[in-house]
Amino acid sequence: MTNVPVCIVGCGPIGLAGALLLSKFGVSSLLIERRSEINTHPRSRFVDTNTMELMRLLGVEKAVEATGLGPDWTAYNRWAAALTKQQIAAIPSPTFHTVPRDTSPSLPVMTCQDYVEDILLAEARADGRIELRYRTEAVEVSQDGDGTALVVRDLASGEKSTVRADYTVGTDGPHSFVRGAIGSELETAPLATFMQDVIFEADLSEYVKERKGGLLYNAMPGGMLVFQPLNGVTRWRCQIPNMADELLPEAETIDRIREAVGTDDEVPISITSTGMWRPTPGCVDALSRGRVFLAGDAAHISVPTGGMGNNIGFAGIRNLTWKIAYVLKGISPPGILDTYHVEHRPFALERIATGVQTTQSMTKIFAAFYAGADTAEAVHETRQYADYDGVLLGFELESPLIAKNAEPPPAVENRTIDFVPAVRAGRRAPHVWVDAGGGRSVLDWFGTEYVLVGGASLPADRWRDAVGRVVDATGFPVRWRQLPDAEAPPYAPSGLALVRPDGIVADRWSDADIAAGDAEDRLRRLLPLREA
Repeated sequence: MTNVPVCIVGCGPIGLAGALLLSKFGVSSLLIERRSEINTHPRSRFVDTNTMELMRLLGVEKAVEATGLGPDWTAYNRWAAALTKQQIAAIPSPTFHTVPRDTSPSLPVMTCQDYVEDILLAEARADGRIELRYRTEAVEVSQDGDGTALVVRDLASGEKSTVRADYTVGTDGPHSFVRGAIGSELETAPLATFMQDVIFEADLSEYVKERKGGLLYNAMPGGMLVFQPLNGVTRWRCQIPNMADELLPEAETIDRIREAVGTDDEVPISITSTGMWRPTPGCVDALSRGRVFLAGDAAHISVPTGGMGNNIGFAGIRNLTWKIAYVLKGISPPGILDTYHVEHRPFALERIATGVQTTQSMTKIFAAFYAGADTAEAVHETRQYADYDGVLLGFELESPLIAKNAEPPPAVENRTIDFVPAVRAGRRAPHVWVDAGGGRSVLDWFGTEYVLVGGASLPADRWRDAVGRVVDATGFPVRWRQLPDAEAPPYAPSGLALVRPDGIVADRWSDADIAAGDAEDRLRRLLPLREA
């Protein structure tokens, strides 16, 4: 029998990130995976700002960034009659665009899932706290008051063995075995259309020319096809809608690709892999049962529009792992694990809904084009396709681990698109640089501890001493940090923000609001302290 603190079922990007995050807390894990290698038919491409901040924490930000398409590819999404024919629309994509921004130290990256997975896998293999078992499947999952038990089977030998873990996390994809084993229901609303997914090699540079884009939609007489550049050179993915769950023959698939290019040239096309799937957005009714948790596509599925799927999963695993680690290390009570469902499910549902809404608006472009009508209104409605920083960065989590905000959030015209940084409970702590060279962000202070961030005008001794007394009395991992510049909006010069290990603000207040002698009490209020 194998004994391990955490067993993760599913060795895709979300499972690998979970193991790497647990290792940062000193927690060992075992990952098991049915496959023998990384995903050879990648679907996810977009690594959003929040996820790139997570990659920064894991030390692989620059490696992931290096795999991405350049800013010439990510400035627009385009709709046309074909690559070489009439352009219907070029819609700016600021959320996708790989350029520096004021709201984060990290660039969003348009890359490919297998590239990211390969980087994370290399990190996991080099980590002594992580054990990887490929070609291994879970066949039974059970639990009791002390932990979980998994019966696993080596697919090469057929031999079964038992893994005993304090906690199990299922990151085993949309057809999750773990989800079924704990009886969590995936509540979905399948879309009407099936999609044939094709990975292929071809040099399309002569036909794309100056009309590059993260997504290149084409409306041919025979139907729509979307091109997605995977490496900006010769590796492509395309999606072909189909009302039936049937793959087109390879020759017909190649003909459809050539039609979407819009040329009579015999463009050499080599299909690497193909598969059929149906957009089936939805979320489970329960992200956990007892000591078993679900994350990634095992927990929720989004439509591809907007590239939110894996990014929701990365956000979820970051939310979950610090809580598991704090419980395992005796820092916090097991009850904090309930907040994973409370916080993350609404977060996931909002992003799933945004993707569905964008899909519905985007299809109106083609409907108008095919009807010979004006596409301007449909183009305007689709502007949020890759312009949704309001949803991406302006979310607010709610749970017993997060204080209530007394004031409403900043007023915005469009909640999906518009983002105004604010220091608010439940929000991601805003980015500001904390060094003169612009190389270190306040976000780099967060990762394994709670951090009390104070404005530059605060009496540092008062709050540093309060933090010290809490640490001495409880052993809880909380650290004091003070911003170096008085002008660091949206952080107030005399304001304080208590930030969790996942970068979420747990509480915030002003120094003037706290009477002498009450600093320690205010600090303790939202710390998930384990009772003595």
